[in-house]
Amino acid sequence: MIKLIEIREVSRVSENLSFSCSEEIANYCMRKPLELQTLASEHCYCFCLDIKNKVKTIELISKGSLTCSLVHPREVLKKAILSNSASIVLVHNHPSGDSEVSSDDLAITQRIVKACEVFGINFLDHIIIGKDNYYSFKQKGIM
Repeated sequence: MIKLIEIREVSRVSENLSFSCSEEIANYCMRKPLELQTLASEHCYCFCLDIKNKVKTIELISKGSLTCSLVHPREVLKKAILSNSASIVLVHNHPSGDSEVSSDDLAITQRIVKACEVFGINFLDHIIIGKDNYYSFKQKGIM
């Protein structure tokens, strides 16, 4: 006997959030409720957006250690697909306070870009939050 289940893991955003640039998302991530620059371990979030870049959901993808966080494209895309999103922005923090991109950051970004292409989801940016600054792959021309 096959049991049918409804897959429902997506949380909704209660605020009416909309962003027009990476800087706005980074600033949001450095304020309450997220305050990513204050966290002692890496946290990775996926901002799932509709066609007009209004936030549908903000999903915690993973919590890591002081130096890394395991992020798999499957987990990122699962959230985007379940929320019926047109676009995503990935955001994570570096507890060291240094927002410069690492080789691991670059590698996972490239994997997620490829996965998003397959599913027709726009990957708008990957933002790294440091102590008082941020790094945007889009602004640096990497995406």
